[in-house]
Amino acid sequence: MSVLRRRVRAAGLNVKASDPGAVPVPRGVQPIPETNWLARLAALLLLLALALGLVVPKIAGGVYLLLGLIGIIWLEPGLLRRRWQLDGHDRLLSFVALLFVAVWLIAWLVHGLDAVGQDDVGRILRLLLVVPIYLFLRKVDGLERAWWSGLTLGALIAGGYAIWFSVLGEPGEWYMRVGGPTNPIYFGGVVLAFSMMLLPRLTDSELRPALRVLVGIAILFGLVASALSGSRGAWLALPLLLVLYLLTLGSRQPPMKRYGIPLAVLAAGALLTLIPGIPLGQRVADAIASMSGNIGMLSEEDTLAIRWQLWSLALDTIGQQHWLGGGPGAFRAALEQAVLEGRLAERYLEFHHPHNQYLSVLLIAGLPGLITLLLLFGVPAWRFVTLWRSRWERTRMIGWSGLAAVAVLAVMCISESIFQRNSGVIWFALFTATASALVQVLQRREIAQRLEPRLHSLSVIIISRDEADRIGKALASVVDWADEIIVLDSGSTDATVEIAQQYTDRVEVTDWPGFGIQKQRALDRATCDWVLSLDADEIVSEALKDEIQLVLSRPQPRFSGYRLPWMTRAFDQDLHFGRWARAPLRLVRRDAARFTEVSVHEKLVLTDGSRRTGRLEGALFHDVFRDAAHAREKLARYARLQAEARHAQGKRATPIGAWLRAAANLFDNLILRGAFLDGLAGWKMSRLHAAYTLAKYRELARLGR
Repeated sequence: MSVLRRRVRAAGLNVKASDPGAVPVPRGVQPIPETNWLARLAALLLLLALALGLVVPKIAGGVYLLLGLIGIIWLEPGLLRRRWQLDGHDRLLSFVALLFVAVWLIAWLVHGLDAVGQDDVGRILRLLLVVPIYLFLRKVDGLERAWWSGLTLGALIAGGYAIWFSVLGEPGEWYMRVGGPTNPIYFGGVVLAFSMMLLPRLTDSELRPALRVLVGIAILFGLVASALSGSRGAWLALPLLLVLYLLTLGSRQPPMKRYGIPLAVLAAGALLTLIPGIPLGQRVADAIASMSGNIGMLSEEDTLAIRWQLWSLALDTIGQQHWLGGGPGAFRAALEQAVLEGRLAERYLEFHHPHNQYLSVLLIAGLPGLITLLLLFGVPAWRFVTLWRSRWERTRMIGWSGLAAVAVLAVMCISESIFQRNSGVIWFALFTATASALVQVLQRREIAQRLEPRLHSLSVIIISRDEADRIGKALASVVDWADEIIVLDSGSTDATVEIAQQYTDRVEVTDWPGFGIQKQRALDRATCDWVLSLDADEIVSEALKDEIQLVLSRPQPRFSGYRLPWMTRAFDQDLHFGRWARAPLRLVRRDAARFTEVSVHEKLVLTDGSRRTGRLEGALFHDVFRDAAHAREKLARYARLQAEARHAQGKRATPIGAWLRAAANLFDNLILRGAFLDGLAGWKMSRLHAAYTLAKYRELARLGR
């Protein structure tokens, strides 16, 4: 480790400026350029894992451990000091991985460890490496080629290996099923994931036609390899993924490609099940044949029947145990009891888990275990899904690739406990960490590479009153970029107007009719094609400016309005979670939107019939409070205005209801919306908003008396 540590630091990750010949690569801030040896090493390791991991024993696991080691060295020292520099997705992905492991640890501590549980310890703890691997790879440029090349080579090599194995005709450990260095379930499931992950490359305009043909062959080889493994479970993901293809990747393709590619994949899969001698077709036929009569009885000769018995036993056991689970020995104890009572044959004693990860985690860690497992799949999947409304073509392709991998593995969990096998943990972690990291890297690169002159003009509108200490920063963030800046002031008693006049000559002092009407006045005065509504306590980040620039450089932007994600800053910290971390609609086509005419909490709404809006990724910084006193004063004023507005609408409240709503608000922000991930600042913000909710409904109750 000491040699690797010195090499990593010598690469610029921990080098003093005085070191002769050193080329520093700042950690956590600047990306590691693809010409750096560390980036090249990461690309090589990724290529080896994907290309050879399905046919060469231990290579995927070795690469996983080595990348984890590099990530740990790259992060230390000072990870804890830099923890709050992580963005929301970084924290959430890291948190769910840590939470999943923590739930298992608690189950082991509470219920103890039997022999099976002891085997699971190392496997589950391996998942922790997904955090340093992801945090490291998200700063490494140049991995995209290794990703696509590795998947292509991996599918080709696995397909060739499977065909060679079948032609050789020598029964192996699993008779005629191809299992690679692990077993047919993982070999077949992972290579099927490879094929689905490669679908975007078939229509990649940057890929030469000959290479697209090679990708098509790789996809076919992957399907053949999976069919020759006889693994049925992962194929259940195929229809779902092809439907998603039509709705996502295919939505921007000509009809021939949009419908032709999914139909071709379906046809290839159907053909493989019909060819005599291919294990997939034989095992599907066996499963169908094993269903006898109308009562769904299963033949004991088929593994589906065995799984059915295991699942039934697991469900019975879950129904009898505490909602916190029964520990790692619960299933084995129930299995031995069932064999002892004659309900199951002795051959079932060879099984140590129910061959279903969802049931297994329920048995071991109860409902908390199941929730964390769903989050482990859901958080990266949701991140990949949200990319389909962006304009970053190559980022969307990686997003599809990651979504396909997560979907296949999630479906595999129906018939296999993948996190209780080394192979399952390793492939899940590699896919999730790398795809999530590549999404960040490619999005950063695509924004930088595709900036062009704007084709549409942009007005920035701001309303203000007594904002002398903040409005200058807001205006400075757009002054050299916007075509027009309009400021409507409602009688400031400080230097707000004078400061605004330093940035624009479109400053006007008016009366105060309320937030909604005042902002609509500003919108009515705008003359440009598009309008950005900005508050005096907000700052447009450089990343957000680049994204807006890209949207307005298109002849016809896809949406009439775009939501901009708030990066709320309070208590000397950026807040990534909670209701204050939402993305309000702020960038709109001038003739397609208006403000709601309410006294407080106004919002933009589209008026052109559009139901969908785009969402940009760059941060809109929101310095929400000057200090604690300002926070209390602002929220008290908003609470009073909201209560008066609701009272005018005929709404009522009770004192008890006010307390219940405040408690629900605290739980919603702190727990459901994850504000606890922002530490003490998240707690303070959640408490303030709960107090605001309490004050609002207590005032509403008072007005109703």
